[in-house]
Amino acid sequence: MEICLLGTGTAIPIEQHSPSGLIVRAGGKCLLFDIGPGTLGRLHLANVDCGQIDHLLLTHLHPDHTLDLATLLLVFNYAPNAERKADFPITGCRGLQDFIKRMVDLYPEVAPLSFELQLHEVHQDEFLIGEVRLRSAPTGHTADSVAFRVDDGTHSMVYSGDASPRGELARLAEGADVLVSECSFPSGWTTGDHLNADTVGEIAQNAQVKSLVIVHTYPPALIVDLVGQIRKHYEGQVQVGVDGLRLTV
Repeated sequence: MEICLLGTGTAIPIEQHSPSGLIVRAGGKCLLFDIGPGTLGRLHLANVDCGQIDHLLLTHLHPDHTLDLATLLLVFNYAPNAERKADFPITGCRGLQDFIKRMVDLYPEVAPLSFELQLHEVHQDEFLIGEVRLRSAPTGHTADSVAFRVDDGTHSMVYSGDASPRGELARLAEGADVLVSECSFPSGWTTGDHLNADTVGEIAQNAQVKSLVIVHTYPPALIVDLVGQIRKHYEGQVQVGVDGLRLTV
């Protein structure tokens, strides 16, 4: 299983920490998780072009995780030599179908011309993409936000999207090879809809994940020893992700 981080930051533009996006190659499939602004321009970091994306998965519907979807659909319709013929599957949190409808109402040009969208809403579900098994679980960031777990039969990874301590991320990530998790703020930061260094460390430790990669870091989290703060709670390997970081599990 190969993972490439396309966007490891928030909506705030910071060098090497762009809005959310993640490529996973597993079981012969190319999966894109979240598609924040500028994601298409960073696909080259994973040596992927738009036509190679087999499936898009959305953790929730906030703009910093979805804005480039409109651009992708426009490419599929009108970009020379990039028009899509195959159906395009999108799996996402509850509310996805209404979100797509409202996007098409706002931007009629993104309505598929030569392909169809296959929309699938999940919350606490298990499903297959080809031979790859995926599970979703609520994260508590919003009422509908989910994290995803990918298992290829040998290895596993979990992507949190945006999460909070009251979600089910620890249960979903139990025993995973790698947890790619948001850590929006440093230790001690009060937040009800995100994780900080303390809560993400506790989740990783409780789940006994083998390694932890931190994404979705706001500026206050990038000016402290975030790894040191997390290691007060988590005994495994931990690193702060940057755009373009590649992992193999």
